Amino acid sequence: MAETTRHPIERKRGDTKRIVFQLQNKDKTPFDISSWTEFTLTVDPDQAPVDDTTKLMEVTGFIIPPGTDGKVAFTPPDILDAGRYYYDAQGLDDNLEKFTFAEGPYILTQDITKL
Repeated sequence: MAETTRHPIERKRGDTKRIVFQLQNKDKTPFDISSWTEFTLTVDPDQAPVDDTTKLMEVTGFIIPPGTDGKVAFTPPDILDAGRYYYDAQGLDDNLEKFTFAEGPYILTQDITKL
């Protein structure tokens, strides 16, 4: 089974370059996610929200083919201000069971260019 990783995401405010995760087994080999579905990355100002009323962003992810190498990507929109937030990323495995595979701080630093 893939492991949940604690991985901070640090980006510049306004950047929309995709975020890529590679799910791995305990021995650090790629985990096959080719039959997984419904990948979601959610950002919230609270580290442990009680419900989804405070979420700021929810992004649908996609497998980077072929999926046997465990790579999934999310392309975040440019909607959040600079600040410190928290995220988790999850998907439905081949048994349609929800699994959170990454979590941690989501930090946006101020940029200079305002395009």
